[in-house]
Amino acid sequence: MNGKASKTLIGAFVVGAVILIVAGLMVFGGGKFMKKTQDFVLFFTGSVKGLSVGAPVLVGGVKIGSVKNLSIEYNPKTLTFYVPVIIEVQPNKIRLIKGKRIPIDKMVPLLIERGLRAQLTMGSLITGQLIIELAYYPDTPVKLVGLNKEYPEIPTIPSTFQAIFDTLKSLPLEKTLKGLMSAVKALEKILKSPEIPEILHSANLALADARKLINDVDSRVAPLADSVDDTLAEYRKFATNVNAQVDPLMGNANNTVKDARILVKSMDKKLEILATKIAKGLEASHGAMDQARETLEVIQSRLGKDSPLLNQLDNTLREFSEMARSIRSLANYLSRHPEALLRGKSGSQRR
Repeated sequence: MNGKASKTLIGAFVVGAVILIVAGLMVFGGGKFMKKTQDFVLFFTGSVKGLSVGAPVLVGGVKIGSVKNLSIEYNPKTLTFYVPVIIEVQPNKIRLIKGKRIPIDKMVPLLIERGLRAQLTMGSLITGQLIIELAYYPDTPVKLVGLNKEYPEIPTIPSTFQAIFDTLKSLPLEKTLKGLMSAVKALEKILKSPEIPEILHSANLALADARKLINDVDSRVAPLADSVDDTLAEYRKFATNVNAQVDPLMGNANNTVKDARILVKSMDKKLEILATKIAKGLEASHGAMDQARETLEVIQSRLGKDSPLLNQLDNTLREFSEMARSIRSLANYLSRHPEALLRGKSGSQRR
């Protein structure tokens, strides 16, 4: 009885071992079997040296997945090697702010339209380890290889080092190096020329002459600056003196202008009175002339047309009429130009 193993004990031992194995897988596997993941494929045309399975996949510096598998594929039609990289993304790493959650395999095509791209970046400069970073590059074209139909594909762009390498590769480095070597040889030839010491000696002499000239100029500039300062001081004194004399002169000029204005106003009033008197005198002279004509007609009817007295009276009346016309013209002119009593007639008016 004691020599036979108990079936119950063996069963309990097996069950305990299974429980321990499962618990160990859950602990040491980080709960991997309990996590939901979504796989995607990436195709890189350049070297993926430094990228290994388990390398993190980042979005904005936050890990949302890791590299699951690496392989290499060859396209005989285009003679091109491709490196498909299978990554697994954990959707629960991405928290939803608002709205209904969309399955990640349906959400990724929308993100690709907005510019989502995958790129290899340097994770550590010391170890050279590469990581995969997902980010938006809306200005880059969508290039899908389409060789793997099992997983959804995310387009990739060249890494920074790959872009620099492609740029350097397109440069004419050989031609540039040849030009640089030619320039170095020409410079070496110039430095070995026997004329270089003479040129250096001439340069030293020219430098010494320039220093002498600068010292000479400095020695002359100081007195000149003092002279300029004295001149400015004299000018300030002169300006102050002129200002002191100009102010009283301007006051006298203002007073003179005021007096002239008063005089002109007074003359205008007197000239108006004089013109009025002259006009009245002309009216009176017209009356006298009319009366003289009537008298002349009476005398003419009594003395006769050929009488000497009648002729003398006729001449006198004509002269008086011309004098009245001249006085009328003078009165009209003075009424239009009263300033003529002070300035006289202009040259054009005299003519």
